[in-house]
Amino acid sequence: MDSYDEVTTPHADQLQRGLISHCYRMLGSITEAQAVAARSSDLAGATIACLSQAGERPLPTDLVAASDDPEGELHQLPEVLWLEPIPDDLTDGRPIGIEYVAALQRLPARERAAQLLHELEGWSPNRITDLLGPVSRVHLSPQPHPPPDPVLLAAYREAFEQYDVPAITGFFTDDTVWEMPPFTSWFRGARNIGRLISTHCPAKGPGDQLLVPLKANGQPAFAVYMRDPTDNVHRAFQLQVLTLTATGIIHAIAFFDLTLFETFNLPDLLTTLPKSPHEATPTFHVGRAGKHQD
Repeated sequence: MDSYDEVTTPHADQLQRGLISHCYRMLGSITEAQAVAARSSDLAGATIACLSQAGERPLPTDLVAASDDPEGELHQLPEVLWLEPIPDDLTDGRPIGIEYVAALQRLPARERAAQLLHELEGWSPNRITDLLGPVSRVHLSPQPHPPPDPVLLAAYREAFEQYDVPAITGFFTDDTVWEMPPFTSWFRGARNIGRLISTHCPAKGPGDQLLVPLKANGQPAFAVYMRDPTDNVHRAFQLQVLTLTATGIIHAIAFFDLTLFETFNLPDLLTTLPKSPHEATPTFHVGRAGKHQD
């Protein structure tokens, strides 16, 4: 069932999430996916609309080789339309992992559509041909993610909030990839990631960073807020999406596009309130700040 005409109101939200998720897999952009889904009434129409504007939204790992100079200058390409994460509450519960969506983006748009319509939507080859014309199909299997380890994630958050770089790097392996769109520079291995954080992270000590747990693309994520020393508040800094394996964190993407905070319904300002004598930890006032430069 893939038309609004065939559903009742209680099911419309589920269908809308399905359209948004499909368009996101096609376009790699949650902003564009929401816009296309909002003007589409069924899967076929959404697919054709996506094809009219589908390009390739890369990650830094798609463009350049890993850097071996974590202390060096970080290069960026702000003009590139980068892959974006999607909030979990907008997804349809089917495969949408960040690596899977990145792999889809490397396919030509019509092959991407055929892959999704066949593998996820269960369309027959004849039905796909009727919609798209003759198109070759590839088999691209999403990799399953292990259940998130809440103890590991809590410890990871604590390490960042304490700005304990040795503890942070302890969560990474020699194969872990760290990338940061719109920066094209990306790094492999715990040692290089630690050197990168020590050199380029604006934090100076404990409390400079605050992490808010999220879920994006069905994966654990954090909104990172950085202390502004001028007015002693924490401002939106980056969104991290993590890929976990049994051995630790194998992939971390730090998205520096601050418009994503609004997409994830997050504030761009956290203000620490005075600690209450009745509380073990400080509470946080959450509010929307004005425009600022980072």
